[in-house]
Amino acid sequence: MSFDTNDPADLLALKTEVNTDPLTLGYDPVGPTQDILDLLNAKNFTVSKPKISPAGVRTAATFDAYNTLSIDEQEWIRWVTGSNGVEEDNLLVTTDLRLQLTSTDPAGNEQNGGADSIWNVSNRAAMNSAMLALIVVPGSRAEVLFGFDTAISRNDWLAARDS
Repeated sequence: MSFDTNDPADLLALKTEVNTDPLTLGYDPVGPTQDILDLLNAKNFTVSKPKISPAGVRTAATFDAYNTLSIDEQEWIRWVTGSNGVEEDNLLVTTDLRLQLTSTDPAGNEQNGGADSIWNVSNRAAMNSAMLALIVVPGSRAEVLFGFDTAISRNDWLAARDS
C-alpha cells in the first residue's frame, strides 16, 4: 500500500486529512505547501514494517538467548534466517512471524502472556524488545495513512488539493 495520485480514494483521504486535521497536527490548507509536507512526512508516529531482513534478525538475536533455545527453536531461527547472506530476500512480517518473534499482535499487544514468542524460555523481555524494534519503527503520518515508506510529495499534495 502506498499513496497513488491515480487513486481517487487516496486523493480524497489526503485532502480530508489536511482539511479536517483530525489529530490537530497544525495543517494549514491555504498555507505554504512545504509546511503541510513537513507535518505529513515528519517521523512522529510509530509504524510496522511489512518486511524485515534475515540479517536484522541474526544481528538482534543475542548468543545467550539463542543458545538457551531448544534444538527445534534454534532450527526454526536457522530456517527463518538461513541463507548465504548475499542478496537475501526480506522476510514478510506476517502475524505468525510477529507472534513467534515478539509475542505481540500487529497492534503491539502481548499475546498469551508472552508464551507465543520463541524467546519465552530465556531473556524473553530483551529479545522481544530487540525483535520488536526490527518491526516497529518511527514513521510519519503519511506512513500511518498510506503504508510504510510512503512520503507525500509536493505533486501528491497538489493533486489531492485540486481533486
